[in-house]
Amino acid sequence: MIDFYDTLDNEETKSRVEVDLSLIDEAPDAERPWLLWIFFKISDPFSTEFIRFRDDLASTLFEQLEALYAGCIIKDGWCEFYFYASTSKKFENITSDVMARHGSYPYERGSSKDAKWEMYLERLYPEPIDMIKMQNRDTIAALLEAGDDLNRAREVEHYCFFQTPTALKRFSESIISEGFDVKEEMNNDESEYAYGVTLIKDESITPEQVEETTSTLYEATLIEHGIYEGWSTVLAEDEHGAE
Repeated sequence: MIDFYDTLDNEETKSRVEVDLSLIDEAPDAERPWLLWIFFKISDPFSTEFIRFRDDLASTLFEQLEALYAGCIIKDGWCEFYFYASTSKKFENITSDVMARHGSYPYERGSSKDAKWEMYLERLYPEPIDMIKMQNRDTIAALLEAGDDLNRAREVEHYCFFQTPTALKRFSESIISEGFDVKEEMNNDESEYAYGVTLIKDESITPEQVEETTSTLYEATLIEHGIYEGWSTVLAEDEHGAE
């Protein structure tokens, strides 16, 4: 599944990262130790022409080289594409043929051994906070599609998990001051994070409010070495369940 998130680098430069999340199940793939990359200077990476070109590039590399598209980074007017393959042979010939079909873009390209898939795991795959932001965006989009009024307050549930009951207790006591109530606690002895809690709070689910609330909970769970697993709510209009 290909998704995207926005992030800032150490120099506070914004970039958009697109990534195939499904590759995490096989990363690193020992049969594909080669990282193939090609960067394009492009003013509008979302134009119809460029999207047609990039789709052709990815499909051709897969058909002729069995190269897996790992993702891309859009930053400073460049679109950086990354693929993993069993070999780098024919990469330049294949990409040249694809470019010849679509016109010329300024580009740089190359290949290197990346048997540990460090580019994918360390640069492309989202950090936990980025994953939460992606889930926020997808949930809000689903609610909007269902006709929800995001500005209307309603009960929102949040799910947090910890490795010890002591950590759970400290977290629950501290988070109450932020306006959350404990709905229920859960215990799953088969999980590393066996001690969970469902929190509730009445609030709107505008993107700004959701960003603020989920960031607060993420940071609070991190203090106790726990994990925040997101939220769910009901439609404001008809109160049919939606996540």
